[in-house]
Amino acid sequence: MTVAKDYSYYIRGNRVGVLLIHGLGGTPAEMRYVANGMARAGYTVHCPQLAGHCGTEEDIKRSTWQDWYASAEAALFELRKDCDTVIVGGLSTGALLALLLAARNAKDVHGTVLLAPTFWL
Repeated sequence: MTVAKDYSYYIRGNRVGVLLIHGLGGTPAEMRYVANGMARAGYTVHCPQLAGHCGTEEDIKRSTWQDWYASAEAALFELRKDCDTVIVGGLSTGALLALLLAARNAKDVHGTVLLAPTFWL
């Protein structure tokens, strides 16, 4: 897998954090509108780039959902360093990753925001 440029972004705000996860084949930029609104409201916002994304077609083909989850979980732990409360959200596949993060990290995730979750294809 090639190393793609990292398009993740982090906007520091108060001690309430919002982790926003992009969808399959997407980029952190697809969460920018929501992220900027949350940041204007004072929240700390983190939009990570999932493994295999923002590179070549081959990069994403070689990545797995477990790789994407590991990216999201690392971002959660990074956000928890600055925030006492964390809300995790995502778009489509990112929403499913948010649910899995909440299920596996109940002490670190205090709520979820699901935007167009894809439950069945």
